[in-house]
Amino acid sequence: MERYEYMRIPLRLIPAEIIKQYNLNELIEPDGFVYIEIRKGMYGLPQAGIIAHNQLKEHLAPFGYAPCRHTPGLWKHATRNIMFCLVVDDFGIKYVNKDDANHLFDALRQKYTSSIDWEGKLFCGITLTWNYQQRTCDLSMPGYI
Repeated sequence: MERYEYMRIPLRLIPAEIIKQYNLNELIEPDGFVYIEIRKGMYGLPQAGIIAHNQLKEHLAPFGYAPCRHTPGLWKHATRNIMFCLVVDDFGIKYVNKDDANHLFDALRQKYTSSIDWEGKLFCGITLTWNYQQRTCDLSMPGYI
């Protein structure tokens, strides 16, 4: 992060094993809080999204992937016939050749842990039911409505 962030956490909210592991009893202030400096980012910070985006952009650039200029969240490869939409940590991938999809997966695996759903049944909490013969896709949220 360009500028460090700071926060305080009440010691009573920190599990005992974490207090012991990091010797936090030595850091507790008289007001009952532990004060911390955040240097690299942290889940929940407003900057977390842009930090993760920039890291992904830097990581995928050598493999030929870049965000589309006018469509936030949409990425494409410079020469391969593959695009993907990224929402938080869900990738929706459009590919023609499975080798292109594997190229993206191999690039991602070098830095991130991931799982693959080759049938594309779930994206952003929405269930997708594909019918390739009729060229349709039904979207639903079972159990929600």
